[in-house]
Amino acid sequence: MAAQPIDDHQLYTDDTTGSTPVPAGLRIPPVERQAPIHPDPVAGPGRPPVMWLLGAHGGAGVSTLARVWAPAADALGGWPAADRYRSVIVVARTHRTGLAAAHDLLLQAAAGLVGGCTVIGLALVPDAPGKLPKTLRRSADVVASAAPVVWHLPWVPDLRVHTADDLAPWSPAEPDPTPPSRLRAQVTSAASPHPGLVAAGHAAFDAARTAATTR
Repeated sequence: MAAQPIDDHQLYTDDTTGSTPVPAGLRIPPVERQAPIHPDPVAGPGRPPVMWLLGAHGGAGVSTLARVWAPAADALGGWPAADRYRSVIVVARTHRTGLAAAHDLLLQAAAGLVGGCTVIGLALVPDAPGKLPKTLRRSADVVASAAPVVWHLPWVPDLRVHTADDLAPWSPAEPDPTPPSRLRAQVTSAASPHPGLVAAGHAAFDAARTAATTR
């Protein structure tokens, strides 16, 4: 089902058929627009991811971010309630469908219908270069108000010509890439992650680490 306009309140309900108490007056998206809760761990063997990337819709950019941000992993479209670390970043494109879908997930989280997972932020991925149209900026502001923090990721043109496996990863355990110079255009995402993605990765990792130590 296509995501609906963010401001169409008739599409939300103040009730839930689940057993989790929902804050009074909170509008909950219908079940078909909520992400499922994974009953089993999503992470495979080895070191578990510190933060999970939950795509609000198809094509949100989760595969790319999961490759670039070494501490992160793809939540495979659901809430990783059975995993060791349950810090989640909702990821969405900045078009109308993406913003509406992200809003649904943030409202689902606000209602506590996420199996004990914690949303630590929202990553907005540009759907095109340049500034957002005014109507989309307003929608983005509405969505942002439902998130603890928002990371506006940069438009990185050369990501279009690389597969996820080609991309250079970033890890907080390693020195940051050399700051860009005038020759930055000659440095591809396969050689070094974009500085904007690195900066957002640091902020997201810090938020995930804080959430893990305060549970």
